[in-house]
Amino acid sequence: MQTRSPSREALVQEFLRLVDIVARLRGPDGCPWDKEQTQKSLTKYVLEEAFELAEAIDSGNQKHILDELGDYLFQVVLQAQVAQDENLFALTDILKNLSDKMIRRHPHVFGDVKAETSAEVLVNWAKIKAAEVEASPEPAKPFRLAKELRGFPALLTSYKIGKRSEDWKFDWDTPAQVEAKVTEEFREVQEAIAQKDPAAQLDEMGDLLFAVAQWARHLGIDPEAALRQGNLKFEKRFSVMIEHAKLTQDQFRALPLDEKEALWADAKKFVRKSATPT
Repeated sequence: MQTRSPSREALVQEFLRLVDIVARLRGPDGCPWDKEQTQKSLTKYVLEEAFELAEAIDSGNQKHILDELGDYLFQVVLQAQVAQDENLFALTDILKNLSDKMIRRHPHVFGDVKAETSAEVLVNWAKIKAAEVEASPEPAKPFRLAKELRGFPALLTSYKIGKRSEDWKFDWDTPAQVEAKVTEEFREVQEAIAQKDPAAQLDEMGDLLFAVAQWARHLGIDPEAALRQGNLKFEKRFSVMIEHAKLTQDQFRALPLDEKEALWADAKKFVRKSATPT
């Protein structure tokens, strides 16, 4: 695997090779599946590849990261080709728009603005982005706090909604206040369960999960990253448990709960021991 910086010639060569491959896939003698795709039909694959990339990054496996970055880049180039085929815009438009935007939003690098800390950079970024929206020729739309977050994972959307309401100074002051809200919402879930009201249970569970996302935000924790880590941890422990038990699914299902819990405890110990440096 090449680790040094590639030459500009090699970079251009490989990028254009990918562009040509995608164009051929969509061409008259190309792949039937690729030729049938539209912007909307590809949306689910864009999301899937983004999630798989995030999982690869969490794993730290550089081979997987390289592979998933490639899959995600393919989705970008494929979307560009679809747009070009429909005479909407071209890949060059995407690249120019992106480059112009990055230069415009980094005046401390490409201009005379001073920003010596990340906090100052973010303040400038928000101001520039707001000015871009105000200067946009598009007609004004009804205000929505999360209008462009459709398709995001629900937990990440909750986090971002909280960040935006914080910008409007509609937020809790301390993590302890959010913790109290989480406790309150938990009790309301319990009440809905006691009332045997499925609609209320769904509603209150949503409130509880939203409050947990805000609690994480106030603690400086990305709830989406935390949940991904929790998912990976459970999956690893469960896989180890089944591997060590050497049982079929039917055999495992038939075990008493206390035996399953004992196997789970052993798997937790094994995973922790394996992760401890020697």
